[in-house]
Amino acid sequence: MTDNRNFSAASRGSPLAPHQRLDVYRLAIRLFAGVEESAASFPRGYGAIKDQLRRCATGTVLNIAEGAGRWNPADKAYRYTIAQAECLECAAALEMATIVRVIPQETSDKLMSYANRVGAMLTRLIQSQRARTPG
Repeated sequence: MTDNRNFSAASRGSPLAPHQRLDVYRLAIRLFAGVEESAASFPRGYGAIKDQLRRCATGTVLNIAEGAGRWNPADKAYRYTIAQAECLECAAALEMATIVRVIPQETSDKLMSYANRVGAMLTRLIQSQRARTPG
């Protein structure tokens, strides 16, 4: 039997999915939303940075969600490690976009702050999962 609960409908009383309970996930979603908003205004000629920025912001969110859905601490740590690498890539792409002036400095600073916080939160999650891993 399929569970048809709509996990994104927490405001309507539906239970949250495991990833939606994580502060790091909610912050990564804010990073993703800011990247998507910024990417919409990239001028022609900057498609490579735009595409990479969108992919790594997406990868950060999705790997956090996947890690939250795993039961084995080593599996969780592995997915969170991938999310952290994606987040670092996002920070680098933001820096590049700022250098070539396709993202305003103020927007970049805000998004970079999100990326730095997500990275730090993931570090703690990885450490806690590794501490739970036997051997």
